[in-house]
Amino acid sequence: MNRGFTLVELVVVLLLIAILAFVALPRLSQNTIELSSQAEQVATDVRYAQTLSMTRGAALGSQGRYCIFFTATGYQYRNNGNSYATPCTVAVNHPATGSSAAIVLSGTAVSTANLTGNYLEFDTKGQPTSLVAPASDATITLDATGGPRAVVVSPITGKARVQ
Repeated sequence: MNRGFTLVELVVVLLLIAILAFVALPRLSQNTIELSSQAEQVATDVRYAQTLSMTRGAALGSQGRYCIFFTATGYQYRNNGNSYATPCTVAVNHPATGSSAAIVLSGTAVSTANLTGNYLEFDTKGQPTSLVAPASDATITLDATGGPRAVVVSPITGKARVQ
């Protein structure tokens, strides 16, 4: 009695593995690409909020701060409505949508670290002012089926980068 696999059995198993790989791999890579794109968009929008504070906010002094307010599934541009005592309360239009509605990152959970009140606010010099620990980076984590991606914001320069 011979033990082993026949050529037909090996070909069938390899064919099944190839079919599974053909179906599964594009889905995993698509999710990773989508999550990476979302992280890059968040970093770009953080830079835009910083730019708004430095340009438009400069005309209003310390009361013209802009920020991004983060929710569990997205974010929204806001400013302090020319009142230093009430940070991040007035919704601002997003440049891509033209709407002040929150941007929803479909299928992605958003969490923050080292931020006061889930918002990232910038002063007229472009420095983040809403950090819990001023010497530490702020981190916005996007989590979906492609693994987590983090947007890290420097406490001194306000530079946003994707990790």
